[in-house]
Amino acid sequence: MTTILTTLFAGLGRRFAYWGAIIAATGTAVWILIHQGRLAAKAELAIRRADARIRALQSSKDIRHDVQNADRADLERRADRWMRD
Repeated sequence: MTTILTTLFAGLGRRFAYWGAIIAATGTAVWILIHQGRLAAKAELAIRRADARIRALQSSKDIRHDVQNADRADLERRADRWMRD
C-alpha cells in the first residue's frame, strides 16, 4: 500500500511522498478501527436488547403462571392491595 501511495506522490518529491503515504496509511488505519468499533458496539447493543427481551418474556411467563395457579381469594386480595398502592 505504501508503494502505491509513494508512486502517486513521486512527482512532488520523495520526502513529501513518504510523509503523504504515512499520513494516508495512518488515516486508513484509524478509519478501520473506528468502523470496527462501531460494528462491535452495534453487536453488543443487539445482544443486550435480546437479553432484556428474554428477561421480560420470562418475567411475563412467571407472572402469568402465578396468576393462573392462584385461587380466586388470593387474586382478589392482590387486586385490592394493588388498587390501594
